[in-house]
Amino acid sequence: MSLFIGFLIGLVLGLTGAGGSVFAVPLLVMTLGLSVQMAAGLSLGAVCVAASLGVLLRLRSRQIQWLPAGVFALAGAAAAPLGGLISEQLTDVVLLSSFAILVLVVAVRMWQQATRSPELSRAVRAQTSMLAGQPADVAVCGEDALSIHNFRWLCFVRIVAAALLTGLLSGLFGVGGGFIIVPVLTGLLHMGIREAVGTSLVVISVISAAGFVSFASRVTIPVDLLQLLALGGVVGMFAGMGLSRLIAGPTLQKLFAVMMVLLSFVMLMQRYSGTF
Repeated sequence: MSLFIGFLIGLVLGLTGAGGSVFAVPLLVMTLGLSVQMAAGLSLGAVCVAASLGVLLRLRSRQIQWLPAGVFALAGAAAAPLGGLISEQLTDVVLLSSFAILVLVVAVRMWQQATRSPELSRAVRAQTSMLAGQPADVAVCGEDALSIHNFRWLCFVRIVAAALLTGLLSGLFGVGGGFIIVPVLTGLLHMGIREAVGTSLVVISVISAAGFVSFASRVTIPVDLLQLLALGGVVGMFAGMGLSRLIAGPTLQKLFAVMMVLLSFVMLMQRYSGTF
């Protein structure tokens, strides 16, 4: 089961551009009886491995913009340990309920994107479509807003704020945060989808690594379980690369959105009602 959950992390990351941790955390809690904190910490480790693989696969494609990636990653990495510390002060009831709300928000956004902008849902991280190189229609700051020659403080502050939120959510729930990163990169910096999803992988790998290292410094990690999750994530990422050419798109994104909500609901019912 651990190998399958890891596989799901990589597969979903490759197919839809969303972190598979939104599936991994509920499954780890339900099938293995782990606490939300442990499930989130292990999920961070697996997400980091899968995202890092995605970065390696994109190095030669020049689809990564390193300056925005560095700013976003550094700010997010600074906030991720804080999110982990906050999670330790919360009860499972609060964490599970908050996680379910987060999943609902992400699912609604995925559904809306698949309905209103179906071309964006085809631009998955593992394999982009021919439309993926097109930039967003509206840019608040512009693609060079972080450059030395055209630096804009307001844009910098907005990006850092989004990065801090991503880091906090990553530390709290073990999510990658791509649902925040990609819209910020395309909307604020006018980055094309192809570059945004590649840059996002860099940010996710760094933030996930920071959150996981912080978590591992406070808790004894079940190494065998982590290895299975990471191995599954690698295999799943490669599987997502192949399948994305055939089935990735608006319909698949809507299906995943519905599955995310249902799985979170079942997790809550199983943990607190004893019905499931």
